Amino acid sequence: MQVLFPANALMQTVAVTTTASASAALPDQGNSVRIINTGSNTAHVSIGTGTQTAVVPTGTPIRTGCAVLPGTDVTLAIPGTAIQNISAITAVGTTTLFVAVGDGQ
Repeated sequence: MQVLFPANALMQTVAVTTTASASAALPDQGNSVRIINTGSNTAHVSIGTGTQTAVVPTGTPIRTGCAVLPGTDVTLAIPGTAIQNISAITAVGTTTLFVAVGDGQ
């Protein structure tokens, strides 16, 4: 049975520019993070324990640039129970992300 993402999940915004955003704690703990990109540019996010620095991917594989396409709503699994942090960057322009954490999928 699929569990829906909770309607009462805490949400925060992340302003994204061509300079990586400061690493910030996610608004809550849970097993998944929902990211809504409300802008017209792709955001690259890094989520993990400790300080995060998102980067725009190049030809070398990295773990700090998960793409969130413009106008999309994605849900990603969060491993572990430690407090997670987020950072985001865009290759061009700006965008805004809405970020929520919960126990859903």
